[in-house]
Amino acid sequence: MQSLVEPVLRFTQYALLLGLFGWSAFWILGLQSLHWLKFERQPVFFAILTALAAPVASSALMLISIAAMMGVSVVALDGPMIEMMIFGTDMGYAFIARTGLLVVALAFLLTIKRRVALVFAAGCFGSALLTLAWSGHAAASEGGVGLVHRLNNGIHLIGAGLWFGAIGWFLFLTFQCRQDPDGIRAQAVLKEMHAFAPLGVALVAVVAFTGTINSHLIFGVQNLAMTLYSSYGILLAMKLALVAAMVGFGAHHARVSRSASRRIEGVASGSARTFSALRRTLLAEFLLGIFVTGLVAVLGTMSPTLM
Repeated sequence: MQSLVEPVLRFTQYALLLGLFGWSAFWILGLQSLHWLKFERQPVFFAILTALAAPVASSALMLISIAAMMGVSVVALDGPMIEMMIFGTDMGYAFIARTGLLVVALAFLLTIKRRVALVFAAGCFGSALLTLAWSGHAAASEGGVGLVHRLNNGIHLIGAGLWFGAIGWFLFLTFQCRQDPDGIRAQAVLKEMHAFAPLGVALVAVVAFTGTINSHLIFGVQNLAMTLYSSYGILLAMKLALVAAMVGFGAHHARVSRSASRRIEGVASGSARTFSALRRTLLAEFLLGIFVTGLVAVLGTMSPTLM
């Protein structure tokens, strides 16, 4: 049971932190031209609940990880064991920093009347996301290579968070625009999606490049063929296939938004079906992102040589 709980908690932690950072950062970076989009109208309450859940999931995962390293059950852990791992290891220091950053971010979210509060919250969420690089395979690397591995993994997570945030926001906005009879807001969202395309390409490139470096640092790209015969390799191939499908959906969204945003008429006079199709494909891309996050959580607990 404990072996199953760890990947579930890893997935929960990744999903919460990627979601919090993506939600806050992309609202600041990618949606400022939508002047009708008021921060107060967005699901801030849901974000606050998520920010409350994140440190709980992180703490539970920390206990599970300590128990696994000590070779005991969670209920057998005592104070000295926990204290030694939290205050005497890099993983523990990362946990302390992550928890503190999440608490500070939550405090900023609770002062939502100021946009600057969201900026600081996004910075805290991004920094908390970076601390995840001090766990999993990256944590096993030592010295200069270990530092490069952690920094590269951190950049990978930041790029993935922004990508995931963009998908979530555009999906949310396509549902919001169903109550837009004159199509003005829908047209603005389509233009925003078109404007996002260059940044989207850059994010995909960053995720692909840093992901390749991560793979090389974990098992060496020269060993890829051999690795693909392992359980780890099979899941890795599934992850790459899902990411490729997400890229395909992203390219489709870019083409649709480029074409639709150039039309003078709004959704009410001909583009309603375009938005309906976008909702479906954005939802599919969002679900694929969740599956990829789940695979990442499982892969982080496996060895590339497992059969």
